[in-house]
Amino acid sequence: MVTSPALAAHAGRVRRLWQSVAGAALALLVLVLVLLLLLTLPAPPSAQLPSSLAPAVLLEGTRGDSAPTRDASTPGLSAADSDEAAADDIPELCNRQSTSCRILKDFRPSAAGDNGTVSDSNGHRAIPRVLYYNTHGGTTENMRAIVHALDLPLDLFNPKQVTHYGMTARHAAKLIAAGHAAYICSLYDVVIIGDTVPHGRALLQSVIHPSRAKQCHAKIVVEMTNRFNWDIQDRDEYYSLIKTLLMDKRYQERVYWVANNNVEQAYVERYTGAQMPDVRLLRPVGISKDYEYPSDLPRRSPENFASRTHDTTKIFEILRDNYEIPLTIFPFGHKYGGPRNLLEFKGWIDIPYQYSVMKFYENIAYGVPQFVPTPRLFSNMLETHLHYTHCIFINVLQEFPVGDDRRTRVIPGFPEWSSYMDYYDPLFAPYVYYFDSILELHQLRNDGRSDLDWKSVRTRGVEFYNQYRREILEGWAQLFRDMGFTNVNVVREVHA
Repeated sequence: MVTSPALAAHAGRVRRLWQSVAGAALALLVLVLVLLLLLTLPAPPSAQLPSSLAPAVLLEGTRGDSAPTRDASTPGLSAADSDEAAADDIPELCNRQSTSCRILKDFRPSAAGDNGTVSDSNGHRAIPRVLYYNTHGGTTENMRAIVHALDLPLDLFNPKQVTHYGMTARHAAKLIAAGHAAYICSLYDVVIIGDTVPHGRALLQSVIHPSRAKQCHAKIVVEMTNRFNWDIQDRDEYYSLIKTLLMDKRYQERVYWVANNNVEQAYVERYTGAQMPDVRLLRPVGISKDYEYPSDLPRRSPENFASRTHDTTKIFEILRDNYEIPLTIFPFGHKYGGPRNLLEFKGWIDIPYQYSVMKFYENIAYGVPQFVPTPRLFSNMLETHLHYTHCIFINVLQEFPVGDDRRTRVIPGFPEWSSYMDYYDPLFAPYVYYFDSILELHQLRNDGRSDLDWKSVRTRGVEFYNQYRREILEGWAQLFRDMGFTNVNVVREVHA
C-alpha cells in the first residue's frame, strides 16, 4: 500500500502522542501504588502525630489526667518539644539587663512611696511590695480587689513574656541562669503566682537552686486557680520539685499555697503523693470589671437564657436547636461585658467545662440565676458524648478521699465525687438551680424571670457574697500576717 509523505508524518505524530499518554498513565499508576504501600506501613516513632496535633480525645493527659510519654532528648529530662522550641522563640529574659521587660504598676495605697513601699518610723518596711505573676484577666481583677481591700501596693507581670504554657525544667533552668528569678524577686517582698502554676516554675525551681545568688528570696504564694500540672510534659521532674517544696521544712516558710476551689489540693496530693501541710482555701471575691454590652452580640432579652459556648462542645447549640430552649449563645472567647449584663436575661445556663471558673462566683455575687445540670445528668452528658471537655475527669475525682477523709462536703443525694466541684458545693447550692434532665430545662422556657428565680438569687446571692467576701479577704490578710507582715489588715470593703 502506498502512502503519501504527509500521511506518514501524521501517523508518526499520533503514535508518539499515544506513547506519551501511556507513559504518563504508567507513572501515575506506579505513584498511586507506592502511596498505598506507604499508607499500610506503621509509622516510625519519629513520624507519629505530635500531641499538639492529635485528636482531642488523645489529649487527656496534657490537661490533667495522665501525660503522654515522650522520649527524652536530654539525659535526665523528659522532652517537652513544644516548650523547648518556644524557649528559643522568646528573647525576653526579664533580668537586670533587660530593656523591654514589662512590669506594670497597678495599685498604690495612699501612704506608699514612689516605689510602692510603706515604711514604719524606723524605716523598716511594714507593708509588703506585691507582684502578681499571672496571665489571666479574671484572676487579675480578683487580685486587684484583694489588694485594694488590704491597701497593699500591687504590680503586674505577665509571664507570657518569658514562657508559654507548661514550662519545662530546662526552660526554667535557662531563666534561672539568666537571673530572671533573682531579679524579679529582688524587686518585691511577695510574688503571687496565679492562673497556671507552671508559668511560675522558674521562680519555684530557683528556691532549691544551690546558688543563693540565683534564688528567689521573696515570699512566694502559689495561688492555684487551675490544675497545678497544666500542660506539663516532664512530669517526673515537675512532681519531684513540687513534692520537695511541700515536704522539706526549709521551704515551707518561703512558699505558701492557696487554692481558690475545692479540687486543687486533692489534685496535687493525688499526683505528687505528698500531703499539703497548709493550703488555704480562698475563693475568688466575685468582683468583675464591667463593660458595655457588645453591639455585635444578639440583644439582651428577658425572654432568653444566656450561655457562652466552648471550643470543645456543641451542647448549647443542641439545647437551643434540638430542644427549643430560648438561648442566646455567646461565641467562645467573646466578651459579654461582665455579669451585670447577664441580669438582663432569664438566667445563665452553664454546662461545666472546668472544675471551677471565675464567672461562677461572679454570677452569684452579682445575683445572676445559674442553671447547672445535676452530677447525674452532667456525667451522662459526658458518657454519651453529648458534651465534651478536656478539662474534667470524673474518674479522677472518684479517686479522691471520701467519707470522713474528705475535706469537702456533699449535697445530700449527690455522688461523693461532686463535692470536689464548686458547682456542687453545699455552700453555693442555695444560689444555684440544678436540673436533672433536659426536659426539666425545656419546661422552664416560658417562665418569666420572677417565676424562675424562686430562690431569690438576684437579691440573696448578692447578700451572701458580700458577707462571704469579708471572710475571703480576712483569709488573705491572715496569710500576709503569717508571712511576717503583721500590719496587714482589711481596711476597706469591696462590692460587686
